[in-house]
Amino acid sequence: MLRKRRAAVVLATVLGVTIWGTATASADRTTPAGPWVQDAQQVSLQRLHTYDELTTALQHLEQRSKGAIDVASIGRTHEGRDIWTATVGTGPTRVLYITQQHGNEPLGTEAALQLLERIGASQAEWATDVLDDVTLRVVVRANPDGTERFQRQNVDPACSGAFCAPGVGFDINRYHDPAMSPEANPVPEAAAIQRMVRSWRPDITVDYHHQGSYRQPDGSLDTTSVLWPTNPGVAPQVVADSKRVAALVHTSLQQYGFANVSLYPGDSLPGIARNSFGLQGSASLLIELRGGIGQKSGGYLIRTAYASMAALLQAAADGSLAALDPAVADTIPKRGEPIDQDDVE
Repeated sequence: MLRKRRAAVVLATVLGVTIWGTATASADRTTPAGPWVQDAQQVSLQRLHTYDELTTALQHLEQRSKGAIDVASIGRTHEGRDIWTATVGTGPTRVLYITQQHGNEPLGTEAALQLLERIGASQAEWATDVLDDVTLRVVVRANPDGTERFQRQNVDPACSGAFCAPGVGFDINRYHDPAMSPEANPVPEAAAIQRMVRSWRPDITVDYHHQGSYRQPDGSLDTTSVLWPTNPGVAPQVVADSKRVAALVHTSLQQYGFANVSLYPGDSLPGIARNSFGLQGSASLLIELRGGIGQKSGGYLIRTAYASMAALLQAAADGSLAALDPAVADTIPKRGEPIDQDDVE
């Protein structure tokens, strides 16, 4: 069950979003749960971090934070790359964000780097207040091999069996079934995450992905889709807590005025992350950002992911998340019809 805690203070400053060193407009003061970012901010999408650049960026964050951010490897890929986590905070509520299980879905990773810089490397009082109530851990790019090739799967040309693309690799996000031991898991990235989850026991887990582009009947774009655990084995209280997370993301992003949240039509397989973590007792949510990572849409999508990450941390810290009615999640509209990406870029 989500803890009902009261933070010493709510976040009092909206954080200007900086993507790859590009400064943005200064921010106004905020109310609880937002707005963390402003619609008028300009974000430069120059390029995505390679594995080596990501490693260097995380090391720099750890150094700049004077050890407040703990960067660690939870395992290695088939090609020997580290799977990095970054942990910050000392609070009793444990929040886990996972980015880029699919290597061609990168913008959650870039948003997470910004969040770690803004909250983890900050000496501001508001950051300390939040991190007294929350401990944040991020799996920063769960699929580094696939990312280097910009492909969905990991890299395992010899793979076989379910959810294997022959000659390419496995879909990591089908290999989290808690009934499978990490030692028996043929997917090293999934096995590493499962080992970590079993030992760390997050209270809340959010998994960031990308989907295609979809449009509602009124012509508006579905910028974000969400879904909680749907496996029938997940405890009702965990489902209710997961719906609270969905309701928080829905109401927060709607408040900013730049995100239309819809319901993702996912299935109930236990190996899918949101179902697996729910089966293990964690409130769990899938967030699917709209497809399109070009110059025009990339910054917008990063702001969307960043806003959801930041709003959830604040709500988990100040107790407002536990007070949300999970029935709000049932009002989220279904995802609309697919459209050609060229129509929205």
